[in-house]
Amino acid sequence: MKRWQIIGTSVLGVMVWCWAVSGPAWGQGRGQGFRPCPYTPYECAAKGVCRPLTITGKVSRVFTETLQDNMYPGMAIIVDTKDRGQVRVHLGPVWYLERQAFSLEPGQEVRVQGVCLEEKGQTRLIAAEVTVGDSVLKLRDMEGKPMWEAWRQR
Repeated sequence: MKRWQIIGTSVLGVMVWCWAVSGPAWGQGRGQGFRPCPYTPYECAAKGVCRPLTITGKVSRVFTETLQDNMYPGMAIIVDTKDRGQVRVHLGPVWYLERQAFSLEPGQEVRVQGVCLEEKGQTRLIAAEVTVGDSVLKLRDMEGKPMWEAWRQR
């Protein structure tokens, strides 16, 4: 009888120990425990007065740029328009655009909706939506909040 008490107590002790060790990891619901997010929430790079603008034209150049020092590299295009000349359009981070089923190449006709700002006599546009033919790439909502942010308030 004494032997079964020792075995039962040992099994119970191992079960309690497993429960105590695994409890905090299961409590996070992430499978790997809690890791704080290394990214800061998106801040609009447009400073000053912004107004809605829609342009149409041909893409003359596709390139990467960084609007601020603390931002990830972003993709941008230059669109040749009839009424505004060349307009520089900032699309969004390269890592987000690479995951979309959408490609932009020089010579394509595009329609871009977004918010416009004037810098040193040149028009810059932060894109909310880009349309090429029947394809539409949504980048931001009408308030300017990016689609690549996981937690958007409604």
